[in-house]
Amino acid sequence: MSLWQRLTEAVSKRADTDSLLAPLASQQILQAVVDAAPLAITLLDERGQIAFANAGARELFFDNEPPEGKNFLRMLAHVPAPLRAALLSEADHVFTHESGGESDTYHLAKRTLSVSGRPHSLLIVRHMTLELSRQENAVLHKAIRVIHHELANSLTPVISLLRSVRNKLGKPEAAAKLEQMLSVIEDRVLHLNAFLTGFAALGRLPKPRLQEVSWDEFLRGLRPLLSEPAAITIRDAPVTAGWFDPTQLQQVVINLVKNAREAGSPDHEIVLEAVDVPEGGQRLSVLDRGVGMSPEVLENAMVPLFTTRPNGSGMGLALCREIADAHRGHLRITRRKGGGMMISLWLPARHAPLSSDTLSRARLSLSRV
Repeated sequence: MSLWQRLTEAVSKRADTDSLLAPLASQQILQAVVDAAPLAITLLDERGQIAFANAGARELFFDNEPPEGKNFLRMLAHVPAPLRAALLSEADHVFTHESGGESDTYHLAKRTLSVSGRPHSLLIVRHMTLELSRQENAVLHKAIRVIHHELANSLTPVISLLRSVRNKLGKPEAAAKLEQMLSVIEDRVLHLNAFLTGFAALGRLPKPRLQEVSWDEFLRGLRPLLSEPAAITIRDAPVTAGWFDPTQLQQVVINLVKNAREAGSPDHEIVLEAVDVPEGGQRLSVLDRGVGMSPEVLENAMVPLFTTRPNGSGMGLALCREIADAHRGHLRITRRKGGGMMISLWLPARHAPLSSDTLSRARLSLSRV
C-alpha cells in the first residue's frame, strides 16, 4: 500500500470515529498535505479539463491563479517545447527548461486513474535541478579523489626517481642504475597515459545503434570473441528478441568475463545467461566463482577510475554502466550464492514506456537474483 493510500485510509478511519473531524476536515487535511508536497500535481478529466491543481502546480503552470475548470491542453500552444513534449509523452519524462541563461530540470510522471467511475489523468512534476546538482557534485568529488590518488601514485615515485637521476648524471659507474630508473619512469608515464585515455573514452561513447537481435545468435557469436571460450557455460537464450546494440553489448560481456577471470574464477565456473523477466525486457548476467568483493569495493566498483588491481584502469565497469544507461537499462552487481559475484544488465523491451515504476521493479528484480 502506498503512503498516499495509507494516509487516506488513516484520515477516513479517524473521520468515522471522531465527530470533531468531519469529512470537510478530512478534505482540508489532505489538501494541506498535497499543497505542502514539493511536487506540482494536476488532475485532468477525459476532456482535458482541470479537476484539481495543488499549490505547486498553480505556481509552476498557472501564475498562482486557481485553474480548476479550464482546459489544460490549450496550454500546450504556449508552454516551452521540452515541457510540451513531456506532456504529450505516454511515459515518464525528464526535461530541461532554459531561460535567461539558466536551466532547470524536471521529471514528469503521468498516470491514469478512475475518479467517480470516470477516467482521469494525473500529472506529477518534480523539480530536480538541486537534486541533480548534488548528485553531480558527489560524482565529481569521487572522481577527483580517484584521479588524485592515481596521479599521486605515479607522480610521487617519478619525482623521486628524477631527483636520483639528476644526482647520478655524469657518473659512468651509474649507467646501469640510470637505465633502470628511466625504465621505471617510462612505465609510470605510460600507465598515466593509458589511465587518462581511458578516462576520456567515457565521454566519447557513441549513441547505441538499437536493432532487433536474436539472443541465440548473439550468444553464439560471443564465443569467438572470448579467449578459451569452450569452458564458459552459456545457458539457453530467451525466445523473445532483444532490442540493443550488439557491438556495445559484446563489449559489456567481454569486460565482465575479463573481470571474472581476473578475480580468480575458473572458466568452468563462469556462466553467461540471458532470460526474460516478469517486468518486461531481458536480463543478461555473468556469474563467477572468483574472490568476490569487499563492502568497500562493492560500493565503489562502478565509480570511474576506481580499481584495486595494480594494472587496472578502473574503466571496465564504468563503461558497462554507461552502455546500460544508454540503452535505458540498469546494471547491478551482487554477490553470488556460494561465493563469487553476479553482474546483471537489465534491458527494457522494444518501445516499452519506461516509467519510474517499471525501472524500480527491474532494479528490485536484479537485487533478488
